[in-house]
Amino acid sequence: MNRRVNELYQAGMMALADENLIKGKKILDKLMKLAPESPMAIELAGDFARTSGDFDEALVWFERLTVPSASAEWRAIGFMNIASIHQNQRDVDTAVSYYRKALAEFESLEDHEEVWHVKQVIGEVLLEGGLFLDAASALEVLLHEIQTHSKRQKYLEMAIDTRRSLAEAYRFLGRLEDSKTQWLKVAQVSRKYNDGLQLATALDGLGVICQIQGKFEEAKELHSESLEINRNLRYLEGQSVNLGNLARLHIQLEEWEQAEKYVRKSMKIEQKNENLPGIAFDKLVLAEIDIGREKYESAETKLLQLESLMAREGRTDDSLAISSQIGFVYRMMGRLDEATERQTKVLAWARRMNHADAVPATLNELAEIELVLGNKDQARVYWQEALELYKQLGSEKMIEALSKGLSDLDIE
Repeated sequence: MNRRVNELYQAGMMALADENLIKGKKILDKLMKLAPESPMAIELAGDFARTSGDFDEALVWFERLTVPSASAEWRAIGFMNIASIHQNQRDVDTAVSYYRKALAEFESLEDHEEVWHVKQVIGEVLLEGGLFLDAASALEVLLHEIQTHSKRQKYLEMAIDTRRSLAEAYRFLGRLEDSKTQWLKVAQVSRKYNDGLQLATALDGLGVICQIQGKFEEAKELHSESLEINRNLRYLEGQSVNLGNLARLHIQLEEWEQAEKYVRKSMKIEQKNENLPGIAFDKLVLAEIDIGREKYESAETKLLQLESLMAREGRTDDSLAISSQIGFVYRMMGRLDEATERQTKVLAWARRMNHADAVPATLNELAEIELVLGNKDQARVYWQEALELYKQLGSEKMIEALSKGLSDLDIE
């Protein structure tokens, strides 16, 4: 009977992986008749409910795997499934708490591969949720454990993925040199093992750092090299990311036509792939181009639609950028009270996230609002803090702009 239970379980999992719910339900019914209390039947029932969109029922099934009488292995599986549901629902705190419960079970089994896998997932969930400091700490621990393992070469791929996530966390925290170090390591290993996809990602990551620092020519070369690799590999998702970053670069250079050309190409790829977050990012870039062209009403319409969409998707960094841009549009439209309210909330949000780029950018915007209101002293306070933060980032363009703004205030 155990063999038959296992066969049905495997067949059911395959059917659900193929999104064949009719076949999956038939297999589940057979399994439930044969062994209704078996962990395999319970997990398959939970997976079927989740795939069908009934997350509450799925949680009930998965909770049955976590009872004290269950084995550590099945308890771990139950906790992982519960965590993944909460992760998909953008409930970061709850997801992480359940992943940590799964982690404890895998640690009791001394299964270091699963332990590392869960630690990697926790780091990525924290990163996606905007908890950059916590993400960096978790990923640093994981990377150290992999590096010091006697058979670390076996886990090279996991180490590279961890470095990528760590590079992103460092970038958001403003630790640009640390981020650069991780990307350079990814690039080095990728060249050694001829891994084009990882190399393209590393080059693009390095390009983003150069953009933040105002090194636009260097950034363009890096993004373009990454784009060429992704085109040769026919990797559309990578190409879209490259094109989006090139569009952002040309926005910074106030070259609107070139920016729109790149983002339209990116949009075409994302629509073909039906990638909602990617489409949303491109629409945000188009809104930024509208702002550059002083088409503020058009930008406001796009941004408000995106804000509603991203709130449902739970994409923290994108939501922050959208809200900030709405505040900017309100300032340019003369709606200063709304602009102030927006940017004040964005600043508090960015500080909670330890978002090293967003905090000085928002301080700069609040200073601009105070100048329009005639509050030069408060503008100076905002600019002085922003300047110090931009110095930490090494953002040459913004250091120059804010230094000039402060000098002009002193002259006046």
